[in-house]
Amino acid sequence: MILRASYWTWKLLNDQSIQDEMPTAYLMLDGKCMYNCSYCTHSRDSKADNSFLSRVTWKLIELDALESISSKFKRVCIQTVNYKGYLKDIIRLIEYIKSVTSEKSNEFLISVSTRVKDKSEVDVLMELGINDLGIAIDVATERLHQKFRSWSLEYTLSLIEYGAKKYPGKITTHIIVGLGENDRELYDIFLKMKELNVKVALFAFTPVKGTKLEHSVPPSLERYRKIQLLRYLMFESTKGPEITFDENDNILEIRYDESIDISKAFMTSGCTHCTRPYYNDSPKNRELYNYHTFSGTNK
Repeated sequence: MILRASYWTWKLLNDQSIQDEMPTAYLMLDGKCMYNCSYCTHSRDSKADNSFLSRVTWKLIELDALESISSKFKRVCIQTVNYKGYLKDIIRLIEYIKSVTSEKSNEFLISVSTRVKDKSEVDVLMELGINDLGIAIDVATERLHQKFRSWSLEYTLSLIEYGAKKYPGKITTHIIVGLGENDRELYDIFLKMKELNVKVALFAFTPVKGTKLEHSVPPSLERYRKIQLLRYLMFESTKGPEITFDENDNILEIRYDESIDISKAFMTSGCTHCTRPYYNDSPKNRELYNYHTFSGTNK
């Protein structure tokens, strides 16, 4: 088992300080991925440094580094590279985490994000008693899904639907903005996820050196803000928005009840306690795609 912790997680596990609150410990099970996603640092053909996932550095750790995890965090998010033997390692890691958090078993949350290959893997993981299972869509259209992820969007959606109906409220997904899709296609995916009660974690495409898409361009901040607002109004408010699309199926206008507080619309979305600090962003930037603290949205 090759186990890594995001840099800020690693610092907290080693009793060092970080500049913001981070209630989730981010862990990664690492190895040679069997898949070849064009945007991923861990894809089969990637030449990127595998100590990175997106913009974040991940430090090697041993299992016993997690012994005090429940005293420092409220939740753990296990992100899994799909290498040979990954499922066995996920089970081992979850069992260890449960053993060292048993005193807070009803409070400490465990989430897993992995590319499940079939329905049986959904069942195996959910039967371990995890709180959330992330099944990433990432790429929102059939054509681009085949191109960048090498299997069909329809199949990915079938696994999400299976999990969402069998384990209500426990399935999440990731969607990346900026891979060639238009806004209406994102809206249609959001609608389907809302119908299934699936939480959406929103990402901005991040070109990373060593990946196939290293020279591609991330979405404009203006466009990303529109999609963040759209997601927030669809999933977090009781009154849905009215959207006008232009001739290219991109958002021209979003109309909504002005009594709705949208102050948290531009924060990191996803599971409970999720912050993902600087996953899409450089700490040097004044404006971030995803603000990981509420105070940041007011800067």
